[in-house]
Amino acid sequence: MKKILYFFPLNPITQDAGCKTRALRLLEYFKNRAFVTDFVGLEYWDTWSMENLNQLRDSSLINKLILIPSPPVKKGLSRLLKKKKTKDIFDKRLKVKGALPNFTTSHVRKSFDEILKNSHYDFIIISYAYWADLIYENSFLNNAKTIIDTHDLLTSQIQNQEGINLGKSFQEEFRRLDLFDEIWAISIDEQYLFSQFVKKKVRLVPITFDAPQIDETIVPDFDLLYVASDNENNIKSINWFVTEVYPKLPKGIKICVIGKVTLYIDNLSGVVKIPFAQNLATFYQRSKIALCPMLAGTGVKIKVVEAFSFGLPVVCTTRGIDGLPNKINNGCLVSDDPDEFALNIVKLINDNTLYSKQKALAREMFNLAFDSEVCLKLLDSSFI
Repeated sequence: MKKILYFFPLNPITQDAGCKTRALRLLEYFKNRAFVTDFVGLEYWDTWSMENLNQLRDSSLINKLILIPSPPVKKGLSRLLKKKKTKDIFDKRLKVKGALPNFTTSHVRKSFDEILKNSHYDFIIISYAYWADLIYENSFLNNAKTIIDTHDLLTSQIQNQEGINLGKSFQEEFRRLDLFDEIWAISIDEQYLFSQFVKKKVRLVPITFDAPQIDETIVPDFDLLYVASDNENNIKSINWFVTEVYPKLPKGIKICVIGKVTLYIDNLSGVVKIPFAQNLATFYQRSKIALCPMLAGTGVKIKVVEAFSFGLPVVCTTRGIDGLPNKINNGCLVSDDPDEFALNIVKLINDNTLYSKQKALAREMFNLAFDSEVCLKLLDSSFI
């Protein structure tokens, strides 16, 4: 029986971000393939309630749950003396000024190495290039196949941060990817980019969903649905929609906004705010159109794929179609202009022929590129 060590820094149980949905889908895939999976997370990188811990332990998705704790806090003179006498060589040599941040501190690396010392793994999967150096010059890998699940092109995500040098950051990101035997890209766009600059196998591993059971008797009571967490890009997106698009929409349109992004919008006429929904399926079936007004970001937008799985047309900006195999005829009406964005919404609501066409294209795109029954079979060759 093959054994996997899966590192993902966040709490996947909460499912309040697309990356967590992806992590859960992979854990389900490992279980279905009868792999034994040890999950390694960072206790201090997310909120872990006792309920979450028990839920993950009892889910049968994993064999063992290991949370790396916060580094110990050293106090007083002893801390200053230790810092002066024993400069952390590991932390220092792996930090490149102006480049992609490196979150593989000596504390995390030491904890990770202890895990490797105590168990043998056939496969080691690391999420995000921020932690790629967990395997750098690591003598405890014991011939395990190493895989990096990139989740995103991270240099693009941080490009506007102060002090970032794009050349250095790209070079550093590609250096980290090249440490691994195999690289997973979430979108066809990133697969192409990574394959131009790294020497290792780059495999397309898109976000996947099981085709949902749709209750055709449910009559939609929302015109628009927007699902989003409270990351920086989503906050900017909802602010743009509220200030630039919403005023241009006809009165009476009903909008449902779900997720922590609701904390960043005021009470508006026709807008229902739901900070958390345990089951999104009900809301997708109660809605006619999905929104994705993203202004930045890379990779496939999981909210778009999820909408496709329910056959919902999507009104989005250019960033909304990132990572889709087809940039046209894909179920999306696309514009970065607020007036045209609002007009696309109105057209879909009023034109039944256009709506039916976009709905059919959305279903077709999902079946082609994101249905788990199709996509996960392609992943099997990673574990041969």
